[in-house]
Amino acid sequence: MLTVMGILDQIQPAAAKPRPTQLSVEGSDLALQWDDGSSHRLPLVLLRSRCPCAGCVDEWTGRRLLNVTTIRPDVHPVGMEPVGRYAVQFDWSDGHRTGIYSWDLLRRIAAEPAKEPS
Repeated sequence: MLTVMGILDQIQPAAAKPRPTQLSVEGSDLALQWDDGSSHRLPLVLLRSRCPCAGCVDEWTGRRLLNVTTIRPDVHPVGMEPVGRYAVQFDWSDGHRTGIYSWDLLRRIAAEPAKEPS
């Protein structure tokens, strides 16, 4: 017997992406606990250097505009606010506060082999 499936029968739901259950500043790192059981520690200087906002990254070319040598080694968040259910926004000690760090971006940064600003 030949069965024809409808397009909706062929669509598979996307796998749930991990989301943090806890974010906290510990020394010079951001400590993240994820709902999949993994955890990461990301250097705060690295996070500040990877700000994805239009002031730090050219929107058309993706070229980094932020000169990472200008970031103080003691930079740290003075505040953190959730952005919907997908990101966090930091209020940095250097006065910067426009970058929105999605959970996907934080996972990509955590997966990088070298954790140094670039």
